[in-house]
Amino acid sequence: MAAQEKKAAKRDAVRTRAKILEKATHFFARSGFQGTSLAEILDKAKVNKRMVYHYFGSKEGLYRAVHLEQWKLLETWFGEALTRSTQANGFSLGSEELLMEAVSIFHEFIASNQIFIRLLMWDGLEGGKVSRSLWQDIRGPIYERMEMLVKDAQDKGVLASDLKADHLIVSLMGEISFYFAYANSLRDVYMEDPLSPAAVATRKEQVLLLFRKLLRRPTSS
Repeated sequence: MAAQEKKAAKRDAVRTRAKILEKATHFFARSGFQGTSLAEILDKAKVNKRMVYHYFGSKEGLYRAVHLEQWKLLETWFGEALTRSTQANGFSLGSEELLMEAVSIFHEFIASNQIFIRLLMWDGLEGGKVSRSLWQDIRGPIYERMEMLVKDAQDKGVLASDLKADHLIVSLMGEISFYFAYANSLRDVYMEDPLSPAAVATRKEQVLLLFRKLLRRPTSS
């Protein structure tokens, strides 16, 4: 096979895999693993079953790949946003600012990519097997980055030392995730569309304000 033909075949393979992932993400986020048939994914992706097994090994492998792709998006979003923020501030962000920035970035990611939360909810309802399988690959490193920011802030005296890092991180994720996971049932609470740009902006302000209340300036000696 000529080099040009090999490149074309590789491009086709990449496109086919991406198309399967795209359609699978939609259906798994809508109905979970158990509620999604491989047939409906194949029908929308316009591929045969052999392609799924070729690229992902099985329906379970495809489900894991969908979740892994979403966590990679979060990892990339975090890395790029933090880099932009630190460069804009001359790499001089302190512990407090870095923590606030991390919370802000997570909120913006979820607001822009709510399918991430739907997938997490389905996996949790179905036992959490996929999320646990991704701990060493990607979830753990992301968590450890947040844990490092929390502990650094505690060491510098801007965050209470009796707050357990793991519980604080889970609480912050829950505070942000719950709003978007249940937005459709919150209209009566806020008397407006919770997903309108104005409502999302207000929610972000309130999340950051609440978290800032946990932070304190170190006392001078």
